[in-house]
Amino acid sequence: MDKENNSLKEQLPPHLSEHIVDQNYDKYTAEKHAIWRYTLQQAKLFLTHNAHQSYLQGLEDTGISTQYIPKVSDIDKKLQSFGWRACCIRGFIPPLIFLEFQSRNILPIATDIRNLEHIDYTPAPDIIHEAAGHAPMLVNKEFRDYLNLYAQLSRKAIYSKQDNQIYQAIRALSDMKENPDYSVKDIANAEKKLDHATENINWISEANELSRLYWWTAEYGMIG
Repeated sequence: MDKENNSLKEQLPPHLSEHIVDQNYDKYTAEKHAIWRYTLQQAKLFLTHNAHQSYLQGLEDTGISTQYIPKVSDIDKKLQSFGWRACCIRGFIPPLIFLEFQSRNILPIATDIRNLEHIDYTPAPDIIHEAAGHAPMLVNKEFRDYLNLYAQLSRKAIYSKQDNQIYQAIRALSDMKENPDYSVKDIANAEKKLDHATENINWISEANELSRLYWWTAEYGMIG
């Protein structure tokens, strides 16, 4: 267990600490670093002219380089000066667990990185999205206060059985799309299950409504 991860795990209740994993930095191949480098360089060309200044400043303040995959422990050290932490997780974690991490000022970062086939967009959480996408904005006080308040409120929201079914279907589908062991037929069946879960929503829960707020702000970056 990484030293920083182990220290953070000891401070958290078991239902949170069990989701923290090691980054295993040496597992990243030259191809994976090239995927990071290409994606970040292309994004920076666009974002330099289109992103909010807070994001560009955040890239610098969190020490995230365009040249190599960052160590989450390094991001964690940078974020501590802003009152936040970062930890390693793998893939999708349950929404309430994700929210509780954020309500404690901890940013969960998925340590996997997308395949070459999904270089423009990955169906599963990965370190490009989590680290380069979300960590930089935490240097902005208004944004991190908003994110913490959102998490505090969302943890109290009412969830439905359908919300959980959709989460499970999305998680299964995203895992399949990033795993070459699954066939086209397997993926098609998983897509049908997700369509079925979506079609069977018979009421919009508080959690569902709040999730839309998160998607259009923190997730898709609509700020001003």
